[in-house]
Amino acid sequence: MKTKNWLIAVAILLNAVSASAQDLFEKLADNEHITSVYISKTLLNMFPAMSDKIQVEGVDVENVIHKLEQIDIYTSDNKEAAQFIRTEAKKLQSQSKSYEVLMKVKDGSEDVIFYAEKEKDRFKSLVMFVDSIDECTLIRLMGSFTAEDVQKITKK
Repeated sequence: MKTKNWLIAVAILLNAVSASAQDLFEKLADNEHITSVYISKTLLNMFPAMSDKIQVEGVDVENVIHKLEQIDIYTSDNKEAAQFIRTEAKKLQSQSKSYEVLMKVKDGSEDVIFYAEKEKDRFKSLVMFVDSIDECTLIRLMGSFTAEDVQKITKK
């Protein structure tokens, strides 16, 4: 009986952690001062003929386009909305615990952080957070990626 209660508690905790990350993206999409773009798998499947020309805010998706389920982009140059994106992006790692930092880059006044959500030996969500003086952008790539795929995406 104790094992059953323990398993239920763990399931509830994992569900809450997953829901908090999902809530983050819903909050961003619902903010009227944040431009949000959702690209579905159906639209992504139309791209292979022009895959050599696809760049998403400096992320090279050419080599993994067939592995993508969706792309979400959230961006704003509104000061309050940009601060909101910054605050929520920090929560991505600290509160959800399912995301880990893969890489941080500081280039002048621009900070770039790559987060990843891993499931067993595959990455199911990659998030690039770009913070500059004038705007703030968060890009999420959903799919099933290997470590080699992630290296290809971040090489540029």
